[in-house]
Amino acid sequence: MGMKKVITTVGTSIFENYLNERNDILTHYKALKDKHHKDWDNQQDRINIIRKSIISWSKHRESASAELKSLLKIQEYFKDDIDAYLLSTDSITSRLAAEVLREWFIDNKHIKINFDPSNDVISKLQVANYDDLKSEGLPNLINRINLIAGVGTDSPGYFKDIIFNISGGYKAVIPYLTIMAAVNACQIAYIFEDTDTLILIPPLPVRIDFDIFEIYSDQIALLDKGIENYKKVKESNFQEFALLEQKGMVEQVNNYAFLSPVGKIFYEKIKGQYFLFYAPDDVYHELIKQDDIIRILKTKFRDKNHRESKTEKKGEHRVYDDGNNPNRIYYFEDHGRCYIYKTFQSEEDARDFIESSIDKNTIIKKSKLRRLEV
Repeated sequence: MGMKKVITTVGTSIFENYLNERNDILTHYKALKDKHHKDWDNQQDRINIIRKSIISWSKHRESASAELKSLLKIQEYFKDDIDAYLLSTDSITSRLAAEVLREWFIDNKHIKINFDPSNDVISKLQVANYDDLKSEGLPNLINRINLIAGVGTDSPGYFKDIIFNISGGYKAVIPYLTIMAAVNACQIAYIFEDTDTLILIPPLPVRIDFDIFEIYSDQIALLDKGIENYKKVKESNFQEFALLEQKGMVEQVNNYAFLSPVGKIFYEKIKGQYFLFYAPDDVYHELIKQDDIIRILKTKFRDKNHRESKTEKKGEHRVYDDGNNPNRIYYFEDHGRCYIYKTFQSEEDARDFIESSIDKNTIIKKSKLRRLEV
């Protein structure tokens, strides 16, 4: 059994529980309660007063907060070491609660706490402005969880041994975390604040309808980047966008449209499971016969950062050079899509192709969406 990664959203129950017994930090807590994380550096005096009191009070209290109690119960249930990743909302109090938790577990040999404010305070994850929450906060949360899971890296087994701990944090994010857990076949953990009962929900059988992402790939790619003048764009693709709206894939803020948080969860899952690219029929039919090229596409080329680091400009072409072997991939990117228009397993043939010209518009018109399961 591998070490469990436990993704834990962090709320402020630890302060509420403290204030049920003592009120010495009440003035300071009220002053910070509604402040955004951007004010962190300006509130250090109040933060330090609260931190000192809470750490001292919680030191020997295993039920000081839902997050603390649930992590202990999860480790006890699995009888294995766990890697806990704390995710804070965009607020001073949530970050402070996460730092108190990190301090509480500092000497625990079986529970390692991971919390880096520069990555784990999720920007715009707040309930004061719903438009900011759905357009930036929830996508930022989804992206951070994907990074923790290893999506987009060479590490195999995305989301393997990951548990979503939804015992704490904003209740508004629980539906999205539940969907994300289900889509990625992860367990969900929950503990009631006033009980010692750990509820574990097993992976739920969820099937992604890939046809939607294949048939409407162009529209979904546009939504993933964000569409500034949605009314005008929708007029030229009315049926497609109307169906995507019906399927819950579109969110709007005024005339700006973007992929909904639920749509993004599914889209990121598909991108983690498949390498999506575009290619004309003749190029694709040749490509699938080239075992080395298929291997490179699945393991290396699909990673954008790696792809760009190995790309050279040769004549009119952008060429992926795999290194000490003859494999070459000719491609370009347009509006977030990767177009492959020639592949070689012979360095000599690839070299001869450099002198040719490229007609990107024709390639784009002839290309279809392709997918390789990775």
